[in-house]
Amino acid sequence: MSVIEIAPVVKTIEVRRSAADAFRLFVHEMDKWWPLGTHALSPENGTKAVAVAVDAHVGGRVTERGADGREFHWGDVLAYEPGRRFAMTWQLGRAREKSGEVEVTFEPIGDGACRITLIHSGWERMEDGVRMREGYNVGWTGVFEQAYAAFAAQAV
Repeated sequence: MSVIEIAPVVKTIEVRRSAADAFRLFVHEMDKWWPLGTHALSPENGTKAVAVAVDAHVGGRVTERGADGREFHWGDVLAYEPGRRFAMTWQLGRAREKSGEVEVTFEPIGDGACRITLIHSGWERMEDGVRMREGYNVGWTGVFEQAYAAFAAQAV
């Protein structure tokens, strides 16, 4: 049985920040810009999402914490290169073999700005990969291109 390849979701923005600062905001201040009220596992598990934490090393975990103290596993860190690249499995309750990956790169472009590219791949491992890809294509527009970009533009 052959696997049908499904194109990754690719989103690119430019922010007036150094690559190191943009990385810090994306990875270590995620719960300040991520729309936890609408894009989280906690609500479907009967609680409110209050935080997201990233273990700052390859093999670390990315977890969401609910108001009731429970943690929900988003994925595992695949690459942790401050100021350059962050990658993780994108599981959100799925088994690893049926999940994807998200990779974010940070490229200096001069004048204190950087280009940030997010690539979400692995759709062919999911039973409903085509539908999931389309949903995330829209979702990453709101989460990355709008919420993160706005936060990066104004964060101190």
